[in-house]
Parts: sequence; C-alpha cells; structure tokens
Amino acid sequence: MRFEEDLLQLYLRHFDNNDEESLEHFIQSVLEQMDEKDLLEVIHTCKKEELHSILSKHLQVNIENKLKFEQYDIDDNDQLSI
Repeated sequence: MRFEEDLLQLYLRHFDNNDEESLEHFIQSVLEQMDEKDLLEVIHTCKKEELHSILSKHLQVNIENKLKFEQYDIDDNDQLSI
C-alpha cells in the first residue's frame, strides 16, 4: 500500500527507534489530520487483498475487545443477546 510506505518513510525521518507507543501516536496523529475525503481516497487506492486485511484486522480487534469486556449468550433461537 503506497500510503503505508509513505507513512513509514515519514516515521523513519522523525523517529530513530521501533517504539510501538511512538508509532501508535504517530499514526493516530496523521490520521486525525485527515478528513473523510482523504481517508476515502486512501481506501480507494487499496487492492482487494489490502482492504480484506484492513477490515479483517479491524473486525478481529473489535470482536476480541467485545468478548473480553461483555458477556454474550445465544438463546434457543440462535439469537445473540447481551
């Protein structure tokens, strides 16, 4: 992904290490400066495999967090309830 490569180069120009926390803050800072149009432009340049990876990771993290912090049950009609 071109955006990812550009971000990496920008990061390496400003930071000397691979500190996860600084990387996370850096990425969040860049994304916060982008408006919806900018974000959609990045998404539109992605290949299907990249979109799949992005969405897969997003869903995995969110579902794992929900499973950690919320109690879910399946009723007799296979309906999910909290």
